[in-house]
Amino acid sequence: MEEEQEEFEETLDNLATTVGGFHTFDDLNRYEEIAVDVESMNQRLQDCIEQSRLYNQREFLVGKEQKDYTRLQ
Repeated sequence: MEEEQEEFEETLDNLATTVGGFHTFDDLNRYEEIAVDVESMNQRLQDCIEQSRLYNQREFLVGKEQKDYTRLQ
């Protein structure tokens, strides 16, 4: 579980970098492509929120301190 969570943390870091780069999209001719990217990113974020809940539930079940995933909000 800990290994999975480390990989998950890397995924969250990558998502944060990608979301942080959205402000560079300023080419209105590419708005459809950008909208698809944003929708895809939104789905990935929702998936990560669900995954973070699963990790917190597992941590609770085994008596470990729950990690803080509030940065997903």
